[in-house]
Amino acid sequence: MRSAFMAAPYVAVLIGLYWLHSAWLAILLYHAAIGLFIGITRPPGLLHKLKTGWHPGVGSGLSIFCACAGPAFVLLWPLITDDPDSLGRILASFGLGGASLWIFALYFATVHPVIEEAFWRVGTAPNLRSITFDDLAFAGYHFLVLIQFVQPFWAVVSVVVLTSAAWLWRLAAARYGGLAVPVVSHAVSGISIMAATIFLSR
Repeated sequence: MRSAFMAAPYVAVLIGLYWLHSAWLAILLYHAAIGLFIGITRPPGLLHKLKTGWHPGVGSGLSIFCACAGPAFVLLWPLITDDPDSLGRILASFGLGGASLWIFALYFATVHPVIEEAFWRVGTAPNLRSITFDDLAFAGYHFLVLIQFVQPFWAVVSVVVLTSAAWLWRLAAARYGGLAVPVVSHAVSGISIMAATIFLSR
């Protein structure tokens, strides 16, 4: 059943972004599917895991690394897109303009990391020495989103980076017995990316 639910973000993006042109619908469908999965399986100690497992050195290091995502996005944007002035128009076509973009950014940087980590890093494959299907499935759906904004090559590069991040987050969750490191560093990444997105869209 878990493998079936891994298809949720792919289906949500295809319906929300590609069919109905709504970023909000895409992310809410995705989160609803995760909520359903958690409601059915009731992972033991999930709330406790979300609050524990912090390691100052690893957590700070990963957070600093994730904070670089936004600046890198700003610097690379003219190289990775066919039209550097298109971001605002593309976002608006998916319902992210004005106040909606700011509210989405807040949701993406706070609620989204918690929900994603609760699904992707709990009950995953025990193999900590190499990348697994879980890591690839997590990173892979981002390609469908990124291809709407950047050139295919750079979408693939981003998926490679996200696959590595997924492995590191899974490793941290297993080593320190909780999701604090993945959630915090994931949230930092979200804040950095959304800040860059708002900056570039203006």
